[in-house]
Amino acid sequence: MTLATILIPAHDEAAVIGRTLWYLSRGLPLGQVRVVVIANGCSDATAARARAALPQALVIETERAGKCHALNLGHAAADPGAPVICLDADLDVTAESLLALLEPVAEGGAMAACGQMDVATADASPAVRTFYVGWRANPYFARGKFGGLFALSPEGAARVFPLPEVTADDEFIRRSFAPGEVAFVPGCRFTARAPLTMASLLRVRRRSLRGARQIARMGKASPERGSARAMLRRALAAPADALPIAFFLLVTLWVRLSLAVDRGAGAARWERDLTTRVPG
Repeated sequence: MTLATILIPAHDEAAVIGRTLWYLSRGLPLGQVRVVVIANGCSDATAARARAALPQALVIETERAGKCHALNLGHAAADPGAPVICLDADLDVTAESLLALLEPVAEGGAMAACGQMDVATADASPAVRTFYVGWRANPYFARGKFGGLFALSPEGAARVFPLPEVTADDEFIRRSFAPGEVAFVPGCRFTARAPLTMASLLRVRRRSLRGARQIARMGKASPERGSARAMLRRALAAPADALPIAFFLLVTLWVRLSLAVDRGAGAARWERDLTTRVPG
């Protein structure tokens, strides 16, 4: 019996894929979980590192770069009767968290499930650390972080796969479900690493907003509404939070303005953070 298939799209992730697989494999019942790494458009040793780190994994290689294409290939190799977990190649998550994430989609009737993301900022610049203090004050995240790591029931996976070619695959999937169809699992925690510099952070935020707008043009409205007003109210009620919240909102505004004046903002570009792609 297969508990789940874990899909890990990886583009030039040789520096980090071993760490990710090491984290998730400790305590994971590998005889019951199918791990599929999709090395897409790689110019490095991502596939070889993945095979060395977890010989039990199925490693698919494709010359075509693209996360949605990679996820579609991985889903085609998944067990059709089991839930699917989508995991970014640069995240740290334990087997315990993954198994907790599976419960609502395997037994509880939820179509999708997400956990709580922690952001490691110790090595980031002071400005980046301030941004993420404000980011954590966003009330939207009280229901978890749908992105980077999430689980889908077999019915939920059938609803969204095959994915269209979009930049914001996580956002497309999240908006394909009503809020009541998504379970928040507090017992599932995973760690992402913050960009080390403001320049890299701004590139990532531009990509995120550009991708969200592409999804909106497809007719999928965002469930995240009123967050800025709620954050302003929190800043007024708790002066200690005012500076990081104000900084977060200013960065968000700057990103919106920069895209407004960028004639190429509608083009498909993947502005990637490379500052955290270091061996670990």
